[in-house]
Amino acid sequence: MNLLVLSPFYPWPLEQGGKIRVFNLVRQLAHHHEVTLACLAEAEPADRGPLTEFCREVLTVPRPPSPLRDLASFLGRGEAYNVARYASHSFRQALAQLATRQRFDLVLVEFSLLWPYARLFPGVPVVLDAHNVEAEIVRQLGESCRNPLKRLLYQREERLLRHLEEAAWRECALCLAVSVREQATIAAACGVPGKVESVPNGVDLERFDFQPKERPGRKVLFLGGMEYGPNLDAGRWFLEEIFPRLRKALPVVEVDVVGRQLAKLGDLVAQPGVRIHENVPDVLPFFRGADLLAVPLRLGAGTRLKILEAMAAGLPVVATAKGCEGIAAVDGEHLLVADGTEVFARAVARLLADCELAGRLAHNARQLVTERYSWEELGARLEGLLAGVARVARGGSA
Repeated sequence: MNLLVLSPFYPWPLEQGGKIRVFNLVRQLAHHHEVTLACLAEAEPADRGPLTEFCREVLTVPRPPSPLRDLASFLGRGEAYNVARYASHSFRQALAQLATRQRFDLVLVEFSLLWPYARLFPGVPVVLDAHNVEAEIVRQLGESCRNPLKRLLYQREERLLRHLEEAAWRECALCLAVSVREQATIAAACGVPGKVESVPNGVDLERFDFQPKERPGRKVLFLGGMEYGPNLDAGRWFLEEIFPRLRKALPVVEVDVVGRQLAKLGDLVAQPGVRIHENVPDVLPFFRGADLLAVPLRLGAGTRLKILEAMAAGLPVVATAKGCEGIAAVDGEHLLVADGTEVFARAVARLLADCELAGRLAHNARQLVTERYSWEELGARLEGLLAGVARVARGGSA
């Protein structure tokens, strides 16, 4: 098949979850199909990575950030702010030219925020890879916000996003969800259960090869970009409430905070035992240097690739129920689930001290991701689903 993939960002380098998913699914599809990748980007990528090696064509259209312009669209035109962020006349023109130059068998749209571009391809089946239920994330952020004006803006954004997402779910030929839970949510909203399938997030088992810890440790890893509201909430909670309790129980414990826009954490990163690492080119050395991954998320949707990568690499995980939501991991068998400040701190201290427990969780977790979350297996599943959509579009049976 000749496939076109639309992405709201250039999926390289692999420093955040959305890029990791898009990159690996494109790579898997390119094994057997012609893939054209069309991306928006804040600027022309300085490092294009290996994408040009396996894609038929890679098109990037710069769309520099403009918060004031996007806010004006949100307030004045009734366009969801998170959709306005990806509105680009130049990108529309580039896609229209692509449609005249090539005949695509199928279009794969990454994120519902790009759905307005799907309508540029009449007569071509369009599949939506939802990644998240975006309106649900905004709802949670609004409910946790103490500023009345901001709460009203969040409520407006939620309504606009929900309208867009539900339209996208109805209009697409097939919708992909990253978890069974979100599959059920989308199916209920669009009213056609059979058009929603689950393709979970995955992990590169070769890159994140299994290297379990062999002795009690003292270094915790916290990983996340602070431009994402749920990560910022988790980072503040961990550093302000959880980590001080952990240091009181284990004075030698340290935390590596790895991510983007870490200045948003303010003075919390200045406390003893905290080391910050911003915009790192590769997270793998931090996986190797840590004894435990902490995922104290209280908000969000979708699934966390960093948990799957830690499990593959042999790094034990402590997460909230929200943090490990959507992953088929069992508390006490593959990781420790801990909700609440004291409970989370105790779980981290326990796992750092108990080498036998850490080793057992790590081995069980590696087996889980090997069986269910390799990108090769997930790519094959996606390929089969897309082939079925294309077959139906040609007049065949599903």
